[in-house]
Amino acid sequence: MKKIKLNFLFLIYILILFIVNTLIYNNFFSDYILNLANFSDLQWSPSVLFVQKIDIYKSFYDNNLKNIIFSSGFPNYSTVSIYLHLFISKMSFQDATLVWFFLFNIIMIYLYLILKNYTNLKELKIFFILIIFLMSKPYMLLLSKGQFSIISLLSFFLYFLFKNKKSFLGFYLISVKYSFFPLALFYDVILKKRFKYFVYTVLLTFIFVSHYSYIFNSNFFDNLIAPLLIGKYSAASGVLDIQTLLGNHPKNDFIRYIILLILGLVIFFIIQKNTLRNKIFDMSICSLLTLLIFKHLYYDFVLLLPVLLYVSKINKKILKYCGLLIICYFWFFYLNSFTTSFLYSKIFMFSNFIFLNLLLIIVVISNLKENKNFLLNKK
Repeated sequence: MKKIKLNFLFLIYILILFIVNTLIYNNFFSDYILNLANFSDLQWSPSVLFVQKIDIYKSFYDNNLKNIIFSSGFPNYSTVSIYLHLFISKMSFQDATLVWFFLFNIIMIYLYLILKNYTNLKELKIFFILIIFLMSKPYMLLLSKGQFSIISLLSFFLYFLFKNKKSFLGFYLISVKYSFFPLALFYDVILKKRFKYFVYTVLLTFIFVSHYSYIFNSNFFDNLIAPLLIGKYSAASGVLDIQTLLGNHPKNDFIRYIILLILGLVIFFIIQKNTLRNKIFDMSICSLLTLLIFKHLYYDFVLLLPVLLYVSKINKKILKYCGLLIICYFWFFYLNSFTTSFLYSKIFMFSNFIFLNLLLIIVVISNLKENKNFLLNKK
């Protein structure tokens, strides 16, 4: 009876998932998320141009990239992204969006199964958390934009919850979007004391860049750094992160990125030294620090999903409810017709930066080591 009940719950989830995603795909929620489902960020165009033997990196250096890229699908991810999207390169854009839509559904079904089989959460709780997630504005924007971040989100779960091949696959796919990668790297090197994942990732990246350079008879180093430079000139403003708040200070890009990396490393090191180990907790910390330090747009707040999973299990009610309220704010109230007029004002961004830091503090103090647990009443 229990098995039948749980299978029924899973089928209900799939039904709701397809209904919600179909409505998103057909712009039913466009007023709710203040965006059309135009799949503008889908990395279809770079792969199409690659198949047509057009060197997109050379086009960038020749200041011609904007003239050949469809919509806003600029190749500002790791070169491997071009290869990962080859499966849609022979299709029309409309057909590619449909294939991405089905891939999106498969990922969300797989995510349900991961949470059911690889966490100690009750299935009913998983069901309701994912239904809430489906209704969140970042999730809807993610599908509407055709964003790669859905794969980045899945990759976080693969990396943190699995071992060996699936874990490395998650780690490598996280590296495709550069702004997602630093905290996963810190976690792997500092906590796992493991360097081979990073070495394998660098080697694979070099292989793809080498192949690209061979195909177009172009400079390896220029191709290696091209996605970073394209990202600098094509990416929109972040919403609350330190990188966005710093703006162009200091003016030297290299120094600015080093400061961000050192800051992330120091904060991560302090947190991990003073907290207990728990996979969902560790994933939550990496997710929050990723959003707080490196440039991210609003749809990337799907990274609050592991945080919601963790917060839902906090025993201290005051911490739990405050955490839930902050997540609810970012998912459902941050973006609306009223806030759009000042969404990117420094005051509003800094206020939201404080709110997200409060969520980080809640998560951290709920899991302090016993001798560090001075902020909570001991039972």
